[in-house]
Amino acid sequence: MVLTLSGGARRALDSICDTFVPGGEGLPSATERGVPEAMIAAVGANPSAAERERFAALLEDWDTRLAGSGQASFSSLPRAERERTLLRFADAPDVQSRAVFQALRKGVLLSYYCLPHEGERPNPVYEALGYPGPLGPPEDPPPKTVKPFEVSADTELECDVCVVGSGAGGGTAAGVLVAAGLDVIIIEAGGYYSEEDFDGEELSGYARLYLNGGSIATEDQSIGLLAGSCLGGGTVVNYTWCFRPPDFVREEWRERFGLSDWAGRDFDESLDAVWERLSISAESSIPSKRDELMRRGLKALGWHSEVMQRNCRGCREEVCRLCHYGCQIGAKQSTLKTWLQDAYDGGARILVRTPVDRVLIEGGRARGVEARTADGHRVTVRARVVALAAGAIHTPAIMVRSGMNSPAIGKNLMLHPVLITWGIFDEEVNPWEGTLGATYSDEHLNLGQGYGVKYEQAATPPGILAIFAPWRGSRESAELMQALRYTAGYGALQRAREGGEIAVGRDGLPVARWALSDFDREVMRRGLDGAAQILEAGGARRIYSSHAGWVSYEPGRGGRERLLAAADRCGWGPAQVTLGSFHLMGTARMGNSREDSVCDATGQTWEVKNLYVVDGAVLPTGLGVNPMVTIEAAAHRIARGIAGRMV
Repeated sequence: MVLTLSGGARRALDSICDTFVPGGEGLPSATERGVPEAMIAAVGANPSAAERERFAALLEDWDTRLAGSGQASFSSLPRAERERTLLRFADAPDVQSRAVFQALRKGVLLSYYCLPHEGERPNPVYEALGYPGPLGPPEDPPPKTVKPFEVSADTELECDVCVVGSGAGGGTAAGVLVAAGLDVIIIEAGGYYSEEDFDGEELSGYARLYLNGGSIATEDQSIGLLAGSCLGGGTVVNYTWCFRPPDFVREEWRERFGLSDWAGRDFDESLDAVWERLSISAESSIPSKRDELMRRGLKALGWHSEVMQRNCRGCREEVCRLCHYGCQIGAKQSTLKTWLQDAYDGGARILVRTPVDRVLIEGGRARGVEARTADGHRVTVRARVVALAAGAIHTPAIMVRSGMNSPAIGKNLMLHPVLITWGIFDEEVNPWEGTLGATYSDEHLNLGQGYGVKYEQAATPPGILAIFAPWRGSRESAELMQALRYTAGYGALQRAREGGEIAVGRDGLPVARWALSDFDREVMRRGLDGAAQILEAGGARRIYSSHAGWVSYEPGRGGRERLLAAADRCGWGPAQVTLGSFHLMGTARMGNSREDSVCDATGQTWEVKNLYVVDGAVLPTGLGVNPMVTIEAAAHRIARGIAGRMV
């Protein structure tokens, strides 16, 4: 889709971009770097016509709306006044203004610091950051090992089980079902990419491998949501951090949801099978400088510290730093390398770039799916069973488009919101180097009632800092970015207690809604305090949070109380603090009641027989740990049950 802007709208966009990043001192401005064109292309790729129209309308009215009676238009103001105008948006009392600022800030800064450089001379932006740049195309990559089923016209297919999605849930379920002797068709909305495509470029990595190019957020910018959208799904782009579900979470499933079987040996067997198939161990967790600093801080505090277990074979730290845009040496044991490959080798047919529109329901039973390829060809798959694994955003949307009306569909969007706290050190950290992350701490995993935070840290290329660091003016922003080589960010991954929802608009597309509750805010505040303690004990000389306002302190010149007080003054509401969640769960959860769950304990929906959910949407609660292993084990267990009833 092409987004066309009027001359006035384009002039407004150019001025906004150059206000965020005016350049100077040898650095190009945002317009010189091609940021407006990148943003137009990104918005044009958004599948939601309503969101594309809102963006164009915002720019169309930008100059006239901001120009009061007798006032000059935004585009004609001096840069200092334009900056003050943007900051008034950032600090506005109304959510809509703050959300507009945050959406523009993220789009401009991400594009500026991640656009590929053109020309023979070194990239001046990367030179200013001390960043070596992306990996580049791999040398002698192996050939692709899957040949997707080709669709060149409207097509009808038949099989035993149609699996919708190919990530942690769908890929695993497909492998188990094929091993049981069933004829399986896997339909994936994203494309097929392998080692030869993984060059570490941030913008193209988001565009190819993430849902909506990584740009999904709640309507009010309360949190950004990341999900994989390619063959292999999130397992291709996740950080390879592997955990079993905590015992207290499984006990809650038993007591609160009546899921006794999920607290016992049967689920343990599926967890063991996943652990073995993914070759999970700590062998590849070679500590980077980031890990050394984190371990130093944890040791000084006397807090829990542990080496990360990862699903890797033959990982090399020099390329690990960017494997959230795909592992170019094939070390990451994604479903592409494991369950999906098993399924394909066993005869499964795999369709890519083919989003599913709806499940075919006849007589109260699932009979297949209808989909359409990216080229516009209709695909109808007739199946005895349908297994939905389109993710916690699209699985409920498919249900709604299929005519299902269970009251629990789309409810209970359970997230692990992540707040990043940043520390600037005197010594070089080069946070983009080394293993993605080899250390974690569970010191505050359970702060009461089974809710708390897990402290983790990850390799940080420019795009991550650009998204989460505050912008309080172009000069201050440039200084934070140019301190990247001395910066480490620690994430407090939180098990949120309160859920949100996935609603479905008139256009059939999903819309995410979620807000930080009072309970979860207090837990997050503890996470900010804990991350600051680790950074301070590790030697950071300046510590700041990912709030929209300036929330910071310098150890030795004031205590953490200043940081927490500043965070409270800035606020914890929508677009007042930058949060992200990679872990999306619960929107088609299982339970023992039709009123508050979508599926029964077998993963089958209450409303439609022979329709199962095998992805993170089926989990009844958040976990407080990275969920890949739990999702794969849940899919493994549900698929074993499907096979037992069909074979």
